Amino acid sequence: MPAPTTKTLERCQRLLKSNEAPGSAELVFIRAVVSDTGARLDYLDSEISRLRDRLDQLQAERMHLSEYHSQYVPILSPLRRMPSEILVQIFSRTLPSFDESKGDASDAKGSPWALTQVSSRWREIALSTPSLWSTLRIYGHAPGSKHSAMLQTQLRRSGTLNLNIYFWGYEEADSAVQLKLFDLLSKHSARWEALSIQLSSALVPRLAQLRGRLPSLRRLWLQWDGKKSHNGVDSITCFKTAPSLRDVGVHNRGRFIPILVPAHQLTTYRVHGPWKTHLHVLKLAPNIISARVLAAFDGEEPWPEPGAQAIGLLHLQILCVSNARMLDYLRAPRLTELGIRSQEDAVLVDSLDAFVLRSACAPQQLYLKDMSSPDATLGILKRYPFISTINLAFAAGGADAMEAHMTMLTDISESQHLREICFGALEWMPIDYPLFLQMLKSRRRNSRCTMRAASFLAVNGPDPDPVTLAGLDELGDGGLDLRVESGHEAQRGIHEWENVSQWNLQ
Repeated sequence: MPAPTTKTLERCQRLLKSNEAPGSAELVFIRAVVSDTGARLDYLDSEISRLRDRLDQLQAERMHLSEYHSQYVPILSPLRRMPSEILVQIFSRTLPSFDESKGDASDAKGSPWALTQVSSRWREIALSTPSLWSTLRIYGHAPGSKHSAMLQTQLRRSGTLNLNIYFWGYEEADSAVQLKLFDLLSKHSARWEALSIQLSSALVPRLAQLRGRLPSLRRLWLQWDGKKSHNGVDSITCFKTAPSLRDVGVHNRGRFIPILVPAHQLTTYRVHGPWKTHLHVLKLAPNIISARVLAAFDGEEPWPEPGAQAIGLLHLQILCVSNARMLDYLRAPRLTELGIRSQEDAVLVDSLDAFVLRSACAPQQLYLKDMSSPDATLGILKRYPFISTINLAFAAGGADAMEAHMTMLTDISESQHLREICFGALEWMPIDYPLFLQMLKSRRRNSRCTMRAASFLAVNGPDPDPVTLAGLDELGDGGLDLRVESGHEAQRGIHEWENVSQWNLQ
């Protein structure tokens, strides 16, 4: 194509912007341009087509190679070379916790059932590890036939190991199904190590057949599915002869049902019942280490006068009582943790002072529920500098008392020995988180302060505002062991303060 003149180029530029007809000189140039660019476009189209064909070939090859590659990569997985005993430890950690377990135990999607569906090796290991199958959760609403079949399978796979049993009985559920499942479990009662059961009226008569057949039972928790469940029941005696029983817990509803247990063997006692019954058991239980004593069903009958000789619980280390007056009857020289759920402040202080003097004990952790007077709390802290952890919980209507305690603890002059300060809101209430933050900052700034940890547990919220939360996070980053939680985790923490068993049905 001959080089165009400047005049031709200028003319072509005008033609591009108008509808004028080209002259002869412009026609020669424009035809050459169209011919050359058309040829180039044909070439480019041909190359694109060729490259597309090549790209299709490469993509097909890649897909095939990727499938081939993915088949062999798992062979190099560390899990294939991991020793079976390590896998067993991992499998054990996949088992549902108690809080996750309350549901249909015949659901094969959960562990350990799901472990048998991953690979032949995992299945072999899971089936040859009885400990994965030794905790049985029986839910009264589950379909009978399916539940029964899976229960039999799990019992078989548990081998000869001792069993941990959680059994939820229900008045409204099919009693025939529940009895069938309980009878199936009862055939293995010699292997029961832990039994946590919610009783229905249909299940209670079946307990009698367990008498003398519980040689391995160490932990027991009993509760009732409402008032109907204990109609016609006067007492339960089948556990009296359990030779290994050490840990007993009972929660009654509506009325008290005596549960006879070998008191002299017990090391853990968590029972909801009349104070006279507690006194009788505690006198026979010198080996108790941990106790949660809740007085109920006393009616109008007054408590007996404390004797001149207090009940000596020489091994008791953890105690939570529902009434401070219970301390008037006890002596516990080795006590390290004490909880008092509720009582008038003055009565609480008097009973606590007399108990500490009588026991010559020095508990490091103190839990108080619904203390109205911060002055009374401060007086306790001043008299007992060995208290290093204070846990304060408040129910509905306790927001003002909670704030008063935060204000009191902002000044460390009488409480500098506290290493941990914890607050808990048992129900929804307005919470002054900025005041909580101010208290923590004040104590942390003081060189005499020994505080290393703090908690705020709000069972039903609310949560801190973003600004306060950022301030709390800053304290945590600065070295304070800080725990701010709500919901289930908060409830679990308060249960720890109250010495509530973490393994039972409640």
